[in-house]
Amino acid sequence: MKTILFILLSILFSACATKVPITWQKRIVENQVKPLNLIYKEYGVEHNQTMLFIHGFGESKETWRFVAPALAKRYHLILLDLKGFGVSPKTDDDKYSVYDQALYVQKFIEQHHLQNLTIVGRSFGGGVALILALMQEKKLIQPTLNRMILINSMAYNQPLPSMLRDLKIPIIGYLGIHLLSNHYMAREAYRYAFWNDDKIPKASVDYSANMMAQPRAKYAYLKTVHNLIPDDVQNIEHEYQKIKLPTLIIWGKDDVSIHVDKAYRLHRDLKNSQLVILPHVGHMPQEEAPQKVVDAILKFM
Repeated sequence: MKTILFILLSILFSACATKVPITWQKRIVENQVKPLNLIYKEYGVEHNQTMLFIHGFGESKETWRFVAPALAKRYHLILLDLKGFGVSPKTDDDKYSVYDQALYVQKFIEQHHLQNLTIVGRSFGGGVALILALMQEKKLIQPTLNRMILINSMAYNQPLPSMLRDLKIPIIGYLGIHLLSNHYMAREAYRYAFWNDDKIPKASVDYSANMMAQPRAKYAYLKTVHNLIPDDVQNIEHEYQKIKLPTLIIWGKDDVSIHVDKAYRLHRDLKNSQLVILPHVGHMPQEEAPQKVVDAILKFM
């Protein structure tokens, strides 16, 4: 009983502890991150134009396996596991915000000497891509990005889905993520993300559950939830209009996580953008309607 009480008090204390504000100034301008050994897969021919794929929250590079084979016939693909997800490192710190992830991805780009990149980000990964584009626009990094593709992208302030809101509650979130089975959480996440549940790949649910079982995966999951919405998100929203990169926006019209009205808003803000809306598709077009995603990308490229 004393052990359980100690754990619960430790969780409550850590949740209330002072952390570095999740702002552009603190997490981009003043932040220092060391390169991490981010895990990735490559497809296609190396001398072809490179496309760097960044997955969403709670996912991994494997989510792109439905679109990678077709795109690899023409392009060099790099599918990345973000810090804390897939099989990339899950470090014991608080650097899991969209800003921090953008810095780690930029370190990866520098380490691998990548140039003339098309960066592809979906959901949380789309938020990372937008931050990288802003960093380039503000000349904080070398100009390595020449196109951007955003799929059901995080971009604007909005209420979190109920499952994620519950995880932010001290103690309740910790107990919930550790007491619920990994398969249950993975299955419910996919049911929330798909418009047509019959199309949910069993292999995707199994893989997601296995990733949640990895050491420190739930730590990274919870840290990301607590860092998901930047403190200065409303300031950043107004910066998108400065991004000049040619951008393709792909959106599942029936997304209940990030409503389609955000797609139209993002299209208005990104002056050099094209918008493709996919009816009867939810939050994960790359898995629910992969051929439509491939067709849209090939036409854009």
